[in-house]
Amino acid sequence: MRFRLNPIAVISLSATVLLGGCLSQTETGPNHGLWQLQKQRSEQFLSAATDLAKTTQSVCTQGTPIDDARQAWKTVMANWMPLQGVEKGSEDALAQSWRIQFYPDKKNTTGRKINALLASDTQWTAEALAEQSVAVQGVGAMEWLLYDQQADLSQPKHCEVAMAVSARLQQTASALNAAWQKNPWHGMPPSMAVSEKLGALTHQLDYVLKKLSGPLGKPGFPNPYQGEAWRSRHSLTLLRQSIKAMQTQYHAEGGIEQSLRERGYDEVADRVSEHWQLAYNSVPQDGEPLFDRLNSVAGYRDMLTVYNNLEYLKLVLGGQVAQDLGIIVGFNASDGD
Repeated sequence: MRFRLNPIAVISLSATVLLGGCLSQTETGPNHGLWQLQKQRSEQFLSAATDLAKTTQSVCTQGTPIDDARQAWKTVMANWMPLQGVEKGSEDALAQSWRIQFYPDKKNTTGRKINALLASDTQWTAEALAEQSVAVQGVGAMEWLLYDQQADLSQPKHCEVAMAVSARLQQTASALNAAWQKNPWHGMPPSMAVSEKLGALTHQLDYVLKKLSGPLGKPGFPNPYQGEAWRSRHSLTLLRQSIKAMQTQYHAEGGIEQSLRERGYDEVADRVSEHWQLAYNSVPQDGEPLFDRLNSVAGYRDMLTVYNNLEYLKLVLGGQVAQDLGIIVGFNASDGD
């Protein structure tokens, strides 16, 4: 019952655009809709990361409840989901993203390296962490320090590391935000711009599918430890937020939906719109974490349904939508045969 990605449904990084139709000026000018959306998202992420750093320091120096820091971390993650998996646009922004989240972590690299920091005599600061593994610089490291059974912010060394990690995350978020202040698509030909928008969406969708395929494993052999944010049992909330972010991008001004309607493909636009909502609604919201849900047949089946809904979106975006927008669909060498 395991799903496999269809390579024909993937937009090639070197996709060729056949249709050079006229699009609105906002698609390639300074007010490019996709750029405005990503710029806003990076600003929101920086604000959340700044708040996390302040709250972590308050927990460690003023006795603020740790739940405040946990809530601040959840806000950071909520604001990271729209930027997670982005592989189109600002090269400078892409260079920062890998420092923000080390995932998947198949060998518990984060846990091992955090324990090494805690055992070290080094006084850890954001600047010192910048020279260490990316596994201890981002959101995964903060999750370990806030949720792992071995973590204890009542201990000075744990607090020292937590303040350093949160400060380092704030630095990276600042660099990410700075990178998105310039429109990477400015002056791009309209036909190429629409290819970039579709590619941006499908790349993020690929990433979300992988977030599910890891913990799903093989039927009868799930691997819940591969779930995103398994320590905090926050995986399903993040999954919903990821889908909502992609749905928003699809509907955004100058987005794929608008491009379809400008060409008269209202029926296709409606069908994709309806399925984004179906995919979002299919994510269980009964409070049972993904980590526990995968241990039951019914729970596993629920998650396969979500995967199937997202897989359908990938197929239709890489198939009918790409065709209607005049984009040649190619093969992705990273997929199977």
